[in-house]
Amino acid sequence: MSRRKNKGGRILLGLLIFILVIGGVGIWYISPSKSLNLQYQSIDIKDKIMKMLEARQPEMILSNDEVAQMSKKKLIEYMNTHKIGVDITGADFEFNGQTVTADMNGKWGVIPFGATLQFDMTTNGSALVLEHQSTRIRSLDVPTSVFKLEPIEVSLREHLPNIVTVKKVDFLDEGMKLTFKIDWFSIPSLF
Repeated sequence: MSRRKNKGGRILLGLLIFILVIGGVGIWYISPSKSLNLQYQSIDIKDKIMKMLEARQPEMILSNDEVAQMSKKKLIEYMNTHKIGVDITGADFEFNGQTVTADMNGKWGVIPFGATLQFDMTTNGSALVLEHQSTRIRSLDVPTSVFKLEPIEVSLREHLPNIVTVKKVDFLDEGMKLTFKIDWFSIPSLF
């Protein structure tokens, strides 16, 4: 009879070890593959605006990095106003036309994870709107019913002087081209 108790204890111990190993492998699998942070640089496009005004051509190109910095800043503001169920600890945005790929690191409770989010980018007046389309952790797709972000709006207006209004946005492979409506009579107020 003591052999039965001993055999049952071994089976239970083996099952517990198996569960711990599977859990460890799962945590390793979803853990971030690269180090990311939420630090961003404020962009100053005043020089670009001044060159645009001097050339009297109401258009300018924003690089992928400039748009990424604006997006990272807006992501931080978004997380402060929305409950998303996880803590985002790092992000890196890549733009290719209207498709945005965001590599993100975060924590679900105490469990770290790395994910890739796909967004479609559209415009709404002088705002860029990032619509969350999908989430992937390594090779696993996360259903949108489990994790879906509300649209994130990146205001171009807060980076521009009052005399210019965004008229049109063209998405390029390496950034975006902004075409403006300019109040030419207000230009002397800049100097």
